[in-house]
Amino acid sequence: MRILQSLSQWQFCPGPGPDWSGARTVTLPHTWNIEPGTEELYGVARYRCTLPPCPGQRRFVRFGAVNRSGEIRLNGHMVARHQGSGYTPFTAELTPFWKEEGENRLEVTVDNAFSAQGLPCNRSFDWPNDGGLIRTVSLWSTGSHCLDFCRVSAAPVLADPEQGATEGAGTFSAAGRIDGAPVPGLTLVWRVSAGTPEEPGALVDQGELPCTAGSFTLPRRTWQGVRYWHFDAPHLYTLTLELYREGVCLDGTATVFGFRELRVEGSAWYLNGEQVRLCGTEWMPGSDPAFGMAEPLPQLEKMLTLLKKSNCVLTRFHWQQDDRVYDWCDRHGILVQEEVPFWGKDPAVAGPAQQAAFSAQIREMVREHGNHPCLIAWGVGNELDAQAEETIRYIRAAVAETRALDPHRLVNYVTNTIYDDPARDGVRCGDLLMINDYMGTWHGERDEAAEWARVLAANPDRALLPAEFGLCEPAFSGGDERRAAIFREKMARYRTMPQVAGTIYFCLNDYRTQMGEDGAGRLRRRVHGSTDWSGNPKPSYEAVRAECSPLQVCPDPRGVRLVCRDTLPCYTLRGYVLRAGDRTVAIPTLHPGESWVCPGVDPAGCTILRPTGFPV
Repeated sequence: MRILQSLSQWQFCPGPGPDWSGARTVTLPHTWNIEPGTEELYGVARYRCTLPPCPGQRRFVRFGAVNRSGEIRLNGHMVARHQGSGYTPFTAELTPFWKEEGENRLEVTVDNAFSAQGLPCNRSFDWPNDGGLIRTVSLWSTGSHCLDFCRVSAAPVLADPEQGATEGAGTFSAAGRIDGAPVPGLTLVWRVSAGTPEEPGALVDQGELPCTAGSFTLPRRTWQGVRYWHFDAPHLYTLTLELYREGVCLDGTATVFGFRELRVEGSAWYLNGEQVRLCGTEWMPGSDPAFGMAEPLPQLEKMLTLLKKSNCVLTRFHWQQDDRVYDWCDRHGILVQEEVPFWGKDPAVAGPAQQAAFSAQIREMVREHGNHPCLIAWGVGNELDAQAEETIRYIRAAVAETRALDPHRLVNYVTNTIYDDPARDGVRCGDLLMINDYMGTWHGERDEAAEWARVLAANPDRALLPAEFGLCEPAFSGGDERRAAIFREKMARYRTMPQVAGTIYFCLNDYRTQMGEDGAGRLRRRVHGSTDWSGNPKPSYEAVRAECSPLQVCPDPRGVRLVCRDTLPCYTLRGYVLRAGDRTVAIPTLHPGESWVCPGVDPAGCTILRPTGFPV
């Protein structure tokens, strides 16, 4: 199997060089924009490291992200350029300039200057512009041929497409590419097992495929007894691939995947055949000024745990995230929309440059993240002028391109202009009407009932998803008390609208942003969260948690009564447990609207846990 070596220790030097006399040692992930003296550096800095021995015929280096652009050199020779895409992972081959004897030195020149090339464009983005090697970097080697990538297709086979299921038949296929010169005698050995590489389960199937360099396909198979992936039951499987020639293993990889189906039909949203209405919250990574965008794994897990404990089962990210974020969501159950970071009104309308940048990024996103079961949708933009014909053409083309790359996921655009003309807006090109709802703040004092009525009248039988709502300080006053009130008021309205298939609150945390109205340097921020930027909950956090709970806990003369919500959120509860003191009681399956009484339990002294262990 492929063995990755983490490249965590680098020399760092701000400025374009070639002088390295001011270099110092840093540990990845790293950004200079949280450090004294370079907080406001938007330009070039350099990193270099000496590579460890890496036996093999071919060597590669993988970057989790280089923000915003990077040039990679080995022993002074250019091996790769990655331009205008600061959050997508990429790999560079080092083989042509690798020295078998002596020292191999890798150097990366990073430029985070605001630029019209790539996305985001110039300063049109609402998060920090933290430059650097902001995610992990790893080195590995292979034989003469390597497994370039592998894309898995896995889905439930539902006996009744509108009757929810947790297990049953599942279809599987995979396709990928073997990189290297055409030669005879290659054999691809594959196996699928339940679980993950860290926690392997039973073998499902295995086989061998004679092949040559270029593309390969594992033919479609149907298996019985498959356990479906769900946010409350995130069952995972692993595909292991090993490439052999004449009995020698040239390369090997493993990818984790899951069997799940999420589709939209009319105004209804179905997860594995069950109609659901889901609630979630967006988290803005990179916000703790102690780490910035260079967050270590414990910080990522801390914020994701806060997200999940707020009863979030659905989220979106305005820009592409670390592989480890999606790994966590796979394993703990959060549905995710990942978006290309095309945000705001610069340029005024989308043009060829933005289409080209989008195409480059969506291809990397699908290639690198396409096997994650947590990822349910791709986003092609946010808060553009989606009433402009040029932008509508961009959205239409971007949606079509994404569907061609990945026909199994939803594709959406997120609008804040639909109130101008609900029958025209570019949001209509996506699978869901994802709408940012700041009526009462950014969108002015509108008649909300009338505005929503106009939207629905112009878009009958379309599923609606308010994708942002909340209170941003200091642009608007009222503090956390008003933030909680806005959240409750918006949720109450959405519950009266059957077309609302889900909600995403904005946001979990106060966040650092280069366009923030409060603070300066690394402390520039917007106060928008139900926690502070370090993850300390405010009172509104409990309001979000309560409103997004799938059940209500009610007193009863016999003990405690649990009611499964049938409005928003709305989904079947399976495998939940109640804890009261030293008692642990299994809660029977509850369908929306059903209730259950546990006798002899004080409602104030009980805790409800999801099957994943998170408290409700």
